[in-house]
Amino acid sequence: MTPRLRNAILIAPLVWIASTVVVHADWPGLWGPRRNATTDGEVRATRGEVQPLWRKAVSGGYAEVAIANGRAFTLAMRDGVDYILAIDAQSGHDLWSVTIGPTYQGHGGSDDGPISTPAVEGNDLFALGPRGQLIAVDVTSGKERWRHDLVSGFSAAAPTWGFAASPLIDGRLVIVPTGGPNSRGLLAFDRGTGKLVWNAAESKVTGYASAVAATIAGVRQVVSVAADRVFGVNPADGRVLWSAPGPGGTIEVSNSAHVLPGDRLLLSNWEESTLLQVVKTEKGLTANQLWKSNRLRNANGPVIYRDGHLYGFAGAILVCVNAETQEIVWRERTGAGTVMMVGSQLVVLGQDSGEMLIADVSPKAFALRHRVRVLQDGVRAVTGASFSNGVFFVRNLREIVALRVS
Repeated sequence: MTPRLRNAILIAPLVWIASTVVVHADWPGLWGPRRNATTDGEVRATRGEVQPLWRKAVSGGYAEVAIANGRAFTLAMRDGVDYILAIDAQSGHDLWSVTIGPTYQGHGGSDDGPISTPAVEGNDLFALGPRGQLIAVDVTSGKERWRHDLVSGFSAAAPTWGFAASPLIDGRLVIVPTGGPNSRGLLAFDRGTGKLVWNAAESKVTGYASAVAATIAGVRQVVSVAADRVFGVNPADGRVLWSAPGPGGTIEVSNSAHVLPGDRLLLSNWEESTLLQVVKTEKGLTANQLWKSNRLRNANGPVIYRDGHLYGFAGAILVCVNAETQEIVWRERTGAGTVMMVGSQLVVLGQDSGEMLIADVSPKAFALRHRVRVLQDGVRAVTGASFSNGVFFVRNLREIVALRVS
């Protein structure tokens, strides 16, 4: 999950919209199964009334919703406590909850509550609390298996708005980035025992971006990005494979690196985007900058890549950008929001409009196919949508709602 906005008020309610095509695919953590906010299937929602199926009150939290095996998982708050919540995805009934700790207090205009999105694989769930509590939970029973305090145990410094990176599950490991002058950097724990397997102290700056696993330049690696460095490590032992300067300045980077075809990495933040290419040389791997541009400025969600084009936000405008030339192909004044892709459709969730827009993914134009108001107008929504089994999930600080488009 991206960090809370300084002027964040509310995040959109968690909404269920049934499409005409059911896709049996989980959304196991931040930005979905590929960690790029894309998944398979088609969304052909029909026009008609939005009928509420169920709703659930919550008190706060910024986490995206992870879905696996008919269960939805998120972080929330109630009665002065932050907690991990498991919900039956069909009925909305609570299955279990695990306490993280006292509620994280918002500041500087932000709201209270946890930020990070949990990660699920098999019967394992991992969540990172806003004060740096890394917790492993049994998915079936809700029993806590182990936990670490990353601040006291591993000298991690708390980012300005709290810890927000989503844990990365990679094989037998669960991996989280940390920063700070005394931090041990990128941390990899044995997912069964919680024992530290390796660490990579390449970056010393705090941030919110989650690590990503991918094969780049023919080498399997885990990529992490912060303001000072972007780098790839060997997932077996944490050995640094390559390292390059990050965006720099005082930015606490919120977005993970986007892995693109051609061994390229897109780095996006509030101010600009940078495209790198990782290449193999006689001395190993190195990263070269291809371009840097302020035409694409996604701060609180992913950029979508398809067929040589990037789809994302520049303020309140959704843009399509040629990934080779950085030239803007088209602009659409949708209002600020988040974007994801299901099959061949872009799905835009408005930050303030309460609307969900479904459009064809095309460099020719923004081809709107469906517009539906799913959220209360004027209630801020900066948490990205999730999608599983033909159902969209979005959320806010106050309620979880199930709505069907008839």
